[in-house]
Amino acid sequence: MSAHDPVLEPHPATAPQPGRLAPVVRGVHWLRMPVAFAPGHVNVWAIEDQDEHGPCWTLVDAGFPDDATRANWLQALDGDLAGRPVRRILITHCHPDHFGLGDWLAGQTGARIWMSLGEYLTAQAWFGDTPASGIDLMADFFRQHGLPLAQTEAMQLEGRRYRRTVGSVPVAMRRILPGEVITIGDDAWEALVGHGHSPEHLSFYRAHDPVLIAGDMLLPTISPNTPTLPFEPETDAVGQYLDSIERFRSLAAATVVLPAHGDPYRGVVARVDALRLHHDKRLAQIAALCEEPKHAFELLPRLFKRELDSFQTRFAMGEVIAHLNHLWQTGQLRRLPPGQDGVIRFTQP
Repeated sequence: MSAHDPVLEPHPATAPQPGRLAPVVRGVHWLRMPVAFAPGHVNVWAIEDQDEHGPCWTLVDAGFPDDATRANWLQALDGDLAGRPVRRILITHCHPDHFGLGDWLAGQTGARIWMSLGEYLTAQAWFGDTPASGIDLMADFFRQHGLPLAQTEAMQLEGRRYRRTVGSVPVAMRRILPGEVITIGDDAWEALVGHGHSPEHLSFYRAHDPVLIAGDMLLPTISPNTPTLPFEPETDAVGQYLDSIERFRSLAAATVVLPAHGDPYRGVVARVDALRLHHDKRLAQIAALCEEPKHAFELLPRLFKRELDSFQTRFAMGEVIAHLNHLWQTGQLRRLPPGQDGVIRFTQP
């Protein structure tokens, strides 16, 4: 979802080549891991640290579990990261492009994974065999919102994509509490919790010499997916996301934002404004389309101009349902009881 804002001030750091580090702000180094899907890369970060044994590294995020990313990590560990052991790996959230190599990277380095409990338990549920994360529950949920039977059956045949993708998840971690202050080197980094994109996403903020390692919460050119999940069918994920980014307004104006995708920039308030405007426009568009009762699936071709494959349809359905839930729960739409076909529709009051 595009939400570009030309007001942002680009940070002058140059993106590193794969497998290499580039300094971006004091004490923080940038690694960019190419991936085979949009937006084509994920950024991870190495922070200069110190423990009782001497200099070390704290990493933020682990990247996507593919052979290219493993090779880039091995190059970095033998090259630019060599000479300092990796002591811990902070995880922003459990999506595969951030957490997917966490277990592997912890095994390579001997580091402990640090993350929020909500993200850890969600990863365990998606990886395992729990009723709340079953593919049948997702298929039933999307069917209630109009996804045709043939597409839900195809989705069920795909099975557990998360487990196939990540391969393994750590069985132990160190929990980060929302608001906890983590000492890295000589600096204090506050863990800021965000909702809507994932259950308990963490960003990390250094107030002195201000830097925000933002994960997916404040991307510079796109708005992250904000889906309603099948085990929380009435959740207003859009409202949760907008409330979460609103809290970033209090950060220092000079803050350098280090996003998980795209390039570093300054302009937190301008970015929050742009993301709010983007969602306001999308909400107004959906409300106007519901002059007559509509279900989520029949809105997809009006909202997404490209053809969606099965995997993209999962993201799109979750996103549209979240916007419909927000409009319903804020009184801008009515949610009708399921019809004879068992499908939920929404319409203007």
